[in-house]
Amino acid sequence: NINRGAVEILSDVKVITEGDKVGASEAALLAKLNIKPFAYGLVLQHVFENESIYSPKVLDITDDDLLASFQAGLSNINSVALETGVPTLSSVPHSIINAYKKVLSVALATEYSFPLADKVKEILENPEAFAAAAAAA
Repeated sequence: NINRGAVEILSDVKVITEGDKVGASEAALLAKLNIKPFAYGLVLQHVFENESIYSPKVLDITDDDLLASFQAGLSNINSVALETGVPTLSSVPHSIINAYKKVLSVALATEYSFPLADKVKEILENPEAFAAAAAAA
């Protein structure tokens, strides 16, 4: 309704729905109402880079995806470094723990001893005492 030179909307009327093409009459009506609900953008069909064509899904990478890929790569580097004996910043802690386990197993199988091996020998000789102490704590 037009009341005193102004458009008065009495009920909701859907002028256009998302995805439909806007015709001239709809655009004129929306312009008269000072409604500008338009957004422009691209809908990617394919991504072309370095002579390769990809699906647009490659652009939907999250931080978690990047972190998982990085962690998998780091794990592979650690595996290769540990297997070949090449020390890296991330493989050295594993190498130290593995060396400690080997020295401890030698100490347990022989009379050789060092302070931490003595503690492990005590636990193996009397596990009930350490289980009782752990339950009390």
